[in-house]
Amino acid sequence: MRKYTFVPMGRTPEGIVQRMAEPKIVEARSLKKALAKYSKPSEFCLSAVIYWTSKKGNESKKVVKLPYVTRKERKGKLWR
Repeated sequence: MRKYTFVPMGRTPEGIVQRMAEPKIVEARSLKKALAKYSKPSEFCLSAVIYWTSKKGNESKKVVKLPYVTRKERKGKLWR
């Protein structure tokens, strides 16, 4: 299991981007499953920065919009 650290980011009423809540650590086998487990902390959080370490020891980072919409939900039923 890998540890994914989610840092929720959002905008203040003045328009400044800042951390909106404390970082949350989610354990999952993949980023896709970690995103499914993570819940949005407040309505002001627009995105989350995700940090994790790969199997080879490389540090990685990804920014996702919240709420995260999976490919299945975006595309609907995919036809062959």
